[in-house]
Amino acid sequence: MTNCSKLKGKIAEKGYKLTEFADIIGMSRPTFRSRMRGKSQFKVDEIEVICSTLGITPGDVWAYFFTPKVP
Repeated sequence: MTNCSKLKGKIAEKGYKLTEFADIIGMSRPTFRSRMRGKSQFKVDEIEVICSTLGITPGDVWAYFFTPKVP
């Protein structure tokens, strides 16, 4: 499950707003919003683009995208 709080924090840390970040990574805003709300999961290619854009290292990917259920 995606740790959306952690991901939102990283997006903000890099100076992006959520809506503009969706545009930057080439994802529609409704799709990005759905993924961030946990209604659907990010796909591998989407995770790769997000990590590349945000500078998330391979060692940190699990903390953002493959965590146990986050409250």
